[in-house]
Amino acid sequence: MRPRVLVARTSSDATGDPTIRVLDGGQSHHLVRVLRLGTGAAVECFDGAGKRFDARLERPDPKACVVRLLAPIPADTESPLAIRLVQCISAAERMDWTVEKAVELGVHSIQPVVSARTPARLDAQRLQRRHEHWARIVEAACMQCGRDRLPALGEPIRLHHWLATVDRGPGRLRIVLDPCGPARLAALRHEPPQPVDLLAGPEGGLDAAELGAARAAGFEAVRLGPRVLRTETAGLAAIAALQAIAGDF
Repeated sequence: MRPRVLVARTSSDATGDPTIRVLDGGQSHHLVRVLRLGTGAAVECFDGAGKRFDARLERPDPKACVVRLLAPIPADTESPLAIRLVQCISAAERMDWTVEKAVELGVHSIQPVVSARTPARLDAQRLQRRHEHWARIVEAACMQCGRDRLPALGEPIRLHHWLATVDRGPGRLRIVLDPCGPARLAALRHEPPQPVDLLAGPEGGLDAAELGAARAAGFEAVRLGPRVLRTETAGLAAIAALQAIAGDF
């Protein structure tokens, strides 16, 4: 399998040739120092907006590789179901895992939210650093799993603020995961697939006020079987089940 390279944030060279892309330092280091690729090596490029290309390594510079885009490659790796995962922020490694695997499972977007039981008290500066870190995870996951469209990653926001501003109009299926919820996921089968907002709580779960606010915003409380799942498991399990129902799997 050829190495995949994201070219969304790269630039053309001084000649303005639209087929030329200059890669950033991280990607250049990986191609030259880690994979040991040389001039003429075949790579695959994608733009993060749904397109991919055959490409060739023109200059193997470990600080600023140059690649040439060749023929476009027809591909469609996106799910028919647009899932927005609204994930309460968990501890560092757990949140990283959730973001990475949600991308692999095909979510359309990820909205990190701060809830009452978010384990760490995160100020604005720390939230910004974590958002930048998650953005890098999103890019790396797309490169690994073969997706050509980067899922949108929202800026972290407090859950009650997000619920107050969310569009409450028709046309979306809104689910909040609750071990005591009255509904089962299998009962929510819908055709054709509607966009889904999927709210997953933090370690310790959402508190009563947050569950009430979610229901007031049009979210249906849904349980995932008879067992209580961890925060890094619940959202991913629900995504996989929804994708299976929608025909993506």
